[in-house]
Amino acid sequence: MSVLVLRRTRAELGRIDVIIPDDLESDLRVKVAQEYGGEKGALGKAVAEAIRLWLKQKESSTKKK
Repeated sequence: MSVLVLRRTRAELGRIDVIIPDDLESDLRVKVAQEYGGEKGALGKAVAEAIRLWLKQKESSTKKK
């Protein structure tokens, strides 16, 4: 298992520590590198995007009920 840590760097940013399977972390890091290259904050951007998509999906499924 891997620990994915998002650190607070500014007052408006939060931190979430999660434990995810190693293979998921590896796949995420590969895709982030492909999408963003070595851009600073790329992992955080990708995780934030994933969370937004998940929340949007859950919101949509709740409205359908």
